Amino acid sequence: MMFLERLFASYYRAMAGTIYVSDVPRREFMFRGFDGKVRRHISFHDLSELRKYLMSEPPLHAYYSVSLYRRPTAPMEEKEPIRAELLFDIDSTDFEDEGCEKDSIWRCKDCGYTGRGIKPSECPKCGSERIDVNHWLNERCISLTKLEVRKLMNSLDEEFGVDLDAIAISYTGNRGFHVRVTEGPLTSLGKEERREIAFYMMGRGFEPSLFMTVDDKGRISLLMENGVMRRAIELLSSKPHMVRVSPILKEKLVTLTSGRSVRLNSRERRALTNLLREEALRSGAKIDWMVTMDTGRLTRIPNSIHGKTGFRALSLTLEDYEVFDPFKDAVGLPAEPEVKVRVTLDVPTFRLKGENFGPYSPGDEVNLPGYAAAFLVLRGRAEST
Repeated sequence: MMFLERLFASYYRAMAGTIYVSDVPRREFMFRGFDGKVRRHISFHDLSELRKYLMSEPPLHAYYSVSLYRRPTAPMEEKEPIRAELLFDIDSTDFEDEGCEKDSIWRCKDCGYTGRGIKPSECPKCGSERIDVNHWLNERCISLTKLEVRKLMNSLDEEFGVDLDAIAISYTGNRGFHVRVTEGPLTSLGKEERREIAFYMMGRGFEPSLFMTVDDKGRISLLMENGVMRRAIELLSSKPHMVRVSPILKEKLVTLTSGRSVRLNSRERRALTNLLREEALRSGAKIDWMVTMDTGRLTRIPNSIHGKTGFRALSLTLEDYEVFDPFKDAVGLPAEPEVKVRVTLDVPTFRLKGENFGPYSPGDEVNLPGYAAAFLVLRGRAEST
């Protein structure tokens, strides 16, 4: 692992000037070293001191608090929070998408049976639920998370009126993105209010009947002002032929989603309510609500190196994010020195900095640029010789 420490140290010596965190004196910082030790409740006087620390003691992982504290070095219950950025975490690991997971490898911890793709709920051989997964990272994972970032940005802008200048997007350095609201009234919310916002973004717990009106002739209309209802209706409208309902109700759905009112019997109304609940979930952003509600959360320092990929946790503008390619743009570790590694798990063909590597099989020994060797070792697919 010494080669990893040297590569990380080389990065921070060259790129410490790109590290940026606002309100440094009010943040808690945490670092996980190459020795496995976690150091937290750390504070710095200013950005310069933080950068010097990263150069002198380059960590495997580097984090800072979304909260601002009066006493950032105190124990958690004594920190005296001031406010906290509203953080949304989008990670393709949670999506269970076949294309994203096609090269992931899972292994039963009880019987040793292995397989590829999405992790099963239980081992097909022994029935154990104790299954480890070695996730792979590919272009499909990134494209999926980009779609979710777009949903989230649209909701924050159009439904919550958040100034785009107060929204920060960053690549996590691994399988997803972070979106943070850094200023404004949303940063003063407590945990329960943050949970409600997360559920709203996800379409979770949506009750369509609250957004239906009935006129004096018994005709039902849908209230489009609610963002979740509007998203669900837009999704329904885009695929009327795919909705599994009776032809009569399908016609009424077309009428309703065009903004007009119709009469529905009790069975049709139940079917419509269930459909809207399903579409609300499908149209919602796939985020980790527990991250959003946690005001004590620590998140990756922008432009630091992720210790599971060797990629930079890059800060991105809205324009950058649209064209961002982590396999080129986020590769931060140097190519030199070249490193010889021994492959321990199957490695599919992968692309870094425009060059293709692999495929490799267990037992293969290959010489790779430093950043490619680091990627395989940090992903748990190889070891240095």
